[in-house]
Amino acid sequence: MKRIVSIILAGVMSLSLVSCAPEADAPETSETVLVDGINPHVYSRLYDENFDEETKRSFFSFCDALYAGEEEFYCPDDVAFYNVTQTISHQCMPLATYFVDNSSCDVSGGRGHIVYTVPKDEYLDRVEDFKDIVSSILKECIKPGYDDVDKALALYNFFETHYIYDHDAEQDGSVRLSSYRLLYEQKGICQEIAPAYAYLLMQAGVECTTCGSLNSINEAHEWAVAVLNGKYYHIDPTWAVTDPGTLRYFGMTDDKRVSEGGWDRSLFNYGEANLFDPRGEMKADDTAFEQIWDSVSYSIDPEENRIDLVTGDGREMTFVY
Repeated sequence: MKRIVSIILAGVMSLSLVSCAPEADAPETSETVLVDGINPHVYSRLYDENFDEETKRSFFSFCDALYAGEEEFYCPDDVAFYNVTQTISHQCMPLATYFVDNSSCDVSGGRGHIVYTVPKDEYLDRVEDFKDIVSSILKECIKPGYDDVDKALALYNFFETHYIYDHDAEQDGSVRLSSYRLLYEQKGICQEIAPAYAYLLMQAGVECTTCGSLNSINEAHEWAVAVLNGKYYHIDPTWAVTDPGTLRYFGMTDDKRVSEGGWDRSLFNYGEANLFDPRGEMKADDTAFEQIWDSVSYSIDPEENRIDLVTGDGREMTFVY
């Protein structure tokens, strides 16, 4: 089973921030300029709906600082600082979770202060490596004309064929876990694999976030939740890595997600933001992909929006999406 993921169930921080006018150098949030073909400001709808505009400005400023290797970014207060560095970065900025020493960072005078874990020259080289890795994955997986389902399937298949589950890191508490590590070393555990998948899917223009929960014996797991054709679906790229050749973990409903692992629905924690969705606004109840869950092998034809698959009882099927 996966190394236990920290899921905070108490002491939830308030998501409401005091509104104040941004400083002159606070970035705008309405337009994004690509950096070497990469969107530096991917931002889940979950955060847009639950954090205020100042948090979003702070995060965009944080991203800009990280790409440039700068040591300060716009940040109005401690709450925004926490949300940016401890929550949003988990799935929206892989560089932060690997190269920033959060225990040494702080905020004062409307500025967040960044402390890097490696020398600046080495860090900037790794930034270039990161941009090359991300852009090459997107170029390989995402073709012109792909719709959201094509993109999600292409990345799901990429993960199961290019990454391995890191059993050593599961046991070794000293490993610095990050979606960056997965992309760079091609190995990881669920809390690295899920946010990497969400990050790449958002880079491809598809709304995605992460979700975690506990089962009856207090084991924890993390996966992705994507919006495809306007509806929420659970997608587990970690289990795609550990159980390749099947689409059993793609396009899952809430009920299917619970049945695959016994995860407690009441503890579904979205985006590592202590958002448990008690009103069911992120409900995944569409069974559009039910026919592919019994697959033991498959091939995807995105031009025809078709999946040819073999089921567990040996039947050959064609699924059109």
